[in-house]
Amino acid sequence: MRLFEATHVFKHDWDTVSLANWRKYPNDKTPHVRHVEVLNQEIDPETGILRTERLIMVKQNVPTLLKKLFGGDASYVLEYSEVDPRQKSMVMQSQNMTFSNILSVGEHILYQPDPDNLSHTQFVQSAQLKASTALCRFANKVEDMCWNRFKDNAQVGKLGLEQVVSKILAERQAVVMAQVAE
Repeated sequence: MRLFEATHVFKHDWDTVSLANWRKYPNDKTPHVRHVEVLNQEIDPETGILRTERLIMVKQNVPTLLKKLFGGDASYVLEYSEVDPRQKSMVMQSQNMTFSNILSVGEHILYQPDPDNLSHTQFVQSAQLKASTALCRFANKVEDMCWNRFKDNAQVGKLGLEQVVSKILAERQAVVMAQVAE
């Protein structure tokens, strides 16, 4: 089993970063994410908490032999999230559904105001990657390979989110400029 942990501070407020998260896909930084489908979404009328369940289709570059063995290179991830606008926290849990009997990848993400600077957003990510014992002596190699891929995807995911934040800030600026022009 391999563990992945990362913490990052976005130099933007929580409202902007949490909005950017919902607009993150598609973007040119993360072309492996091909489609996101909202399966269920509800707002608790008492707490204001938004609960969402999404199915994410991911297409990875995999060796031709694996494509033939497993029937393709598309995989699916189930994601649950809770956004609490009062507490300014967004928690996301995801689990791969495709080939989870061979390799299980569970991810946990938290977005919250940075305790050191409340105008910034702290991003905390952890993941657990576990190859099946059926892979015997290859399990560690599979976990290592997937951990490296996960680490690379996590880095470009942050870049993609920053790209969306920039778009949101530009849109806000355009609205302000239009109001001033009136």
